[in-house]
Amino acid sequence: MPTKVLFFVNSFSRTGSETLIYEFIQDLNRQGKIEIGIVICDRKGELVDLIDKNIPVFYLNQQFSVLDKLLFHTGTDVIGKQIKKIQDSFKANLWYFNTISQIHLLSYRDQFHVQTIVHVHELLYNFESLQINDFKTMLQKCDHLVACSSLVKDIFAPFFQKPITVINSSIKFSEWKSHRKNKTTKSNKVLKIIGSGTVCYRKGTDLFIEVADILRSPFVEFIWLGKKNNNAFSEIIQLKNEKIKSVSFIETNNLEEYLTYLKQGDIFLSTSREESMGLVIMEAQALGMPVVATDSGGSTLLVHEKDGKIVKELNPEAISIGLKEVMNNLSSYNALDKLKYDYAIEFQKLSILIQNPLI
Repeated sequence: MPTKVLFFVNSFSRTGSETLIYEFIQDLNRQGKIEIGIVICDRKGELVDLIDKNIPVFYLNQQFSVLDKLLFHTGTDVIGKQIKKIQDSFKANLWYFNTISQIHLLSYRDQFHVQTIVHVHELLYNFESLQINDFKTMLQKCDHLVACSSLVKDIFAPFFQKPITVINSSIKFSEWKSHRKNKTTKSNKVLKIIGSGTVCYRKGTDLFIEVADILRSPFVEFIWLGKKNNNAFSEIIQLKNEKIKSVSFIETNNLEEYLTYLKQGDIFLSTSREESMGLVIMEAQALGMPVVATDSGGSTLLVHEKDGKIVKELNPEAISIGLKEVMNNLSSYNALDKLKYDYAIEFQKLSILIQNPLI
């Protein structure tokens, strides 16, 4: 019986976890050894239209209408009904959950007699938003856990009884490196410091604007590439920045726009409070930029003294000192010729696992 996999994703936007699984899915499809379907569990993201046309895409509506709520209160399992329709159509024998945000759907596993893989991109901070019952479901119903780095594996190893495979988050380095030749030459007048990611507390956007304020200068420009969330934290950041005017916030709608701005950078600054790996750091390194990063977990797996600096203290003053050190010694940092984690190797691990999830 051929392996038929349903990949459950949030929206297929350009977050690190969804960019990675998008690349994996495209390459798995070209390999031709398995049949692939995708379930979008939130709104449609910008990667959806780029998916190979032979891959069916299903939408799971979890935004309940008034009718849905009435049906729920009369005993109808609204989500289960949708899951059954998708499963009956595709007939998957393996469900693959990319991130922990959809693992409540694991409760339907036994009903459809499927094997399950959960790809965990999150560190402990993210688990505060996960209900204990959903976490217990994950421990019981997940057949194989994929950890995006050794840091994630270390969380689960003491108590998770099923197999764990580390498939390190990675990028196609040679493709990203090829953009170096078109990288904007550094201006003699303005040094550009780039940050990236969704505007949120975990990414430390508040720290980024504080650093920009401390190092305010007509010769330095701070740019943040990423979307705002529809929440109070994003609004606070916007209002504060409108007041102090230290950072240019730019939302990019596609990879081409993102690259256009990222290639302008002279230094990449990661102010994350917690990162399980950090694809945006890898992308900056591939473009030849030195990286200044907080000691957020995954940054220490990627950044070394020859290509950047790790700041141990998580406060704007310490980050500013570390960034200024790199700014003053920019010519001493070398562009990387390769990354520690090779995409081809990590993809091969996934390809083998998908076909044998219980090994």
